[in-house]
Amino acid sequence: MNDVTVFRQRWNVKALLLSHLFAFAWFGFFLTDYGFSLWRSIDQNIFFLLNGTLSEDTGWTRFWAWSNVRIFDIIPLCIMLVSLTFPGFGIKRDRLQQALIGFILLLVLMFLIRESVYQYARDIGLSGTSPSLTLQPAFLFADIVPDIPAKDRAIHSFPGDHATVVLTWAGFMILNARSWLSISALVLALAFMLPRIAGGAHWSSDNLVGGAFSAMLTLSWAFNTPLMHWVTTWSHRLLSPLIRLFAKIPLLNKLPILSQ
Repeated sequence: MNDVTVFRQRWNVKALLLSHLFAFAWFGFFLTDYGFSLWRSIDQNIFFLLNGTLSEDTGWTRFWAWSNVRIFDIIPLCIMLVSLTFPGFGIKRDRLQQALIGFILLLVLMFLIRESVYQYARDIGLSGTSPSLTLQPAFLFADIVPDIPAKDRAIHSFPGDHATVVLTWAGFMILNARSWLSISALVLALAFMLPRIAGGAHWSSDNLVGGAFSAMLTLSWAFNTPLMHWVTTWSHRLLSPLIRLFAKIPLLNKLPILSQ
């Protein structure tokens, strides 16, 4: 079996340092008084712009409410799985198995980094309540469409968990397949962030600062060091008997990821 090629196989110390410098500068600016005030001003404007359209029980409000229901997360999950099991998004057919395994392992790394950021934010009092519990007026799904179990509030909202996942996926796609289709993953990632912002469960900075910071650190370690390459290569070889077994199942063996 060929070595995994979805992650970097050698250290790129310069890129690692520069990406960390940019990530910490991005986050550090947010922690300054001026930076925090600037972002809160942006947060409030975006929240009132989006949430202000949800004042009545209309089809528009119900659309946003349903997009904030947990089961809605299946949609971005399916899109991510399709992008990693079919070559249409730009990842070459012979890399699909490594891409899927590597991305799952990347999510483990992302979770560890995101939890560290979350704990740090709580320790310094940064992870406060969501805009729906802070700003007025705020239109809550629980009040307007109580029949829909939509998420519209959070006690600790920083960093955005969904944002971290979709931004990590978008970065993974772009760094593996530089095409307009892979770049569209970033557009989709931004779109998937909107429901939580419109509903008031997250400030935009929870996603664009906290989520982006966590994703940048994750991607930096994945693509500027050989660590993820080693782990993914080992995992791919370990799972190869199981993959060959699935490849013998009718219909499943037609999938590009199994017929490579």
